[in-house]
Amino acid sequence: MKISLLHALIGEISFQITTDNLIIRAGQIRARLRLYPVMVFSQALLEPLFVWLFWEHANHANLLLWLSFFYLIHAADILLWLHYRDETSSIQQCKRWRLNFNIFTALTALMWGSISLLFFPPDLAYQALMICLVLGLAAGAVALDSVYPPALYIYILGVTLPLVIRLFITRDDAQTVLAVMLLLFVYTSISAGREFSKTFWKTLWQRHENDFLIEQLIEQKAIAEAANSDKSRFLATASHDLRQPLQALVLFSEALLDVANEKETRHLAGQIGKSVGALVDMFDELLDISKLDAGVIQAVTGNFKVQTVFDRLQADFFPMALSKGVEFEIPNSEYIANSDSHLVERILRNLISNAIRYTDVGKVTVTCEATGNFLLFEVADTGIGIRAQSLPHIFEEYYQVDNQHRDRLKGLGLGLAIVRRMEFLLGCHVSVESEPGFGSIFSFSLPLGDIEHLQQFAMPTQTKHDLSGVTVALVDDNQDVREMAAKLMRQWGCVVYEGELPHEVLLTMVAANVCPDILICDYRLPLGLTAFDGIMQLREHWNKHIPTVVLTGDTAPQTLQDIHRSGALLLHKPIAPARLRSTMYFALNQVKAEIQAEIPPSKD
Repeated sequence: MKISLLHALIGEISFQITTDNLIIRAGQIRARLRLYPVMVFSQALLEPLFVWLFWEHANHANLLLWLSFFYLIHAADILLWLHYRDETSSIQQCKRWRLNFNIFTALTALMWGSISLLFFPPDLAYQALMICLVLGLAAGAVALDSVYPPALYIYILGVTLPLVIRLFITRDDAQTVLAVMLLLFVYTSISAGREFSKTFWKTLWQRHENDFLIEQLIEQKAIAEAANSDKSRFLATASHDLRQPLQALVLFSEALLDVANEKETRHLAGQIGKSVGALVDMFDELLDISKLDAGVIQAVTGNFKVQTVFDRLQADFFPMALSKGVEFEIPNSEYIANSDSHLVERILRNLISNAIRYTDVGKVTVTCEATGNFLLFEVADTGIGIRAQSLPHIFEEYYQVDNQHRDRLKGLGLGLAIVRRMEFLLGCHVSVESEPGFGSIFSFSLPLGDIEHLQQFAMPTQTKHDLSGVTVALVDDNQDVREMAAKLMRQWGCVVYEGELPHEVLLTMVAANVCPDILICDYRLPLGLTAFDGIMQLREHWNKHIPTVVLTGDTAPQTLQDIHRSGALLLHKPIAPARLRSTMYFALNQVKAEIQAEIPPSKD
């Protein structure tokens, strides 16, 4: 134990600086440098006070010489501090400060220690005053020098030992006792200083460890964000590239169904259509996540009839449940809800789809009941249920219960992740109760609505989407998609000018002296162009706003935000012909309505 203590003392006094401990040593040195002005100026004020107190009890010339020499030490010390105080980053710089500290601490301590030898007064009262001064200096060193252990030892011993020696050599019993007491005080002060020093060392070490952990976390976060960004770019590019042939496949499969006459051929065409539909559903789930993350979907709150939503859900999901032999129940409802009907319907669709998918026997029930000023919606099933350990994860992306083999008939595992994002937009919370083997209940609440402010939804029919005589500028670099889309539009009565690049279509239309009524443009085009280039070229040439529908397979949030801000309507590939037709009709009539709104009313 004595050897261990000796090693510890040697280590503290030597203050070794190495590559391994440089950060901690630099922290100790910087802490002492921050205290430097306080230490030097307090000493500089105390020294003339000592001269004044002992002026009548010591040689004046010696006192003035002592004070002058002390001030020279302080001046040199301050100059070095001013010049090098910011240089504490390298081993060499820290070693230079170690040398400076040791030299100037020793000089300062010896100067104070010398008062016991040079100015020790015969008057007992002034002897007591000198002892009190030495004790105060030693106590101050415990507070100020603990951050740098060598200074603690040098200063306390340098200030007190000369006084102890002076007391001992007087051979007076009382002063001998004082000398012993002073030695005990020195031991206590150094012990207390060592504890402070150890605490400060531990604090610096913990701070260093915390900083290191924070740096690691920041690095790992940056790596994760970069990986996530790369993943998003990859998914966006892959989605775009895969949707291009998928769009052609959708158009071809519908065309095949139209011309197929034989039973076997129609069956094969129907199977192709189902497979294409499954692919489209998977891409649409990825698209919904991207749209929600991009913030381009906003909740539009209004009062709507719950039964209207229930009717559509009944029509869409009853055949799906019937094909599995599962009973599907949706009661009649007279309630009015106050929310976004489209988002509410999408949440219910995802919950019902999951319920039917994971139920093989029994039934799926949808209910809506009033509880105070709210409507409680529930989707209950008698399916496989969810284990307790899986419940916290079911709203995570790509997480699926009991689908280790990734059966694509069970989707991508994004349905509940979409629900979680939509509930945030609606200000509600979807909760779940489940018991394995007995089924699950998903529920959420919405505010009751007011029938007097009921939203009136225009339900356009296919016959109203008359596009006869509409002039279309069609820009798409995929020849199969472009030719099939142009063929469909001509069947709808449109006049179509098509091309791979915007300027090609522009030149053709200028030569024919025709202005487009609407622009249908793919987002990504050859030569690094985008749909925005096509929009700008056509609008600048005709100096008018041209309704635009942008077609894309890109799911990158930034792309979705840019298209949304441009004022163009957005359609994601693959696009069903009926949807394209209704979107074109909506874009044309939206512009007409805006133009009519800008025309002032007639005064006649």
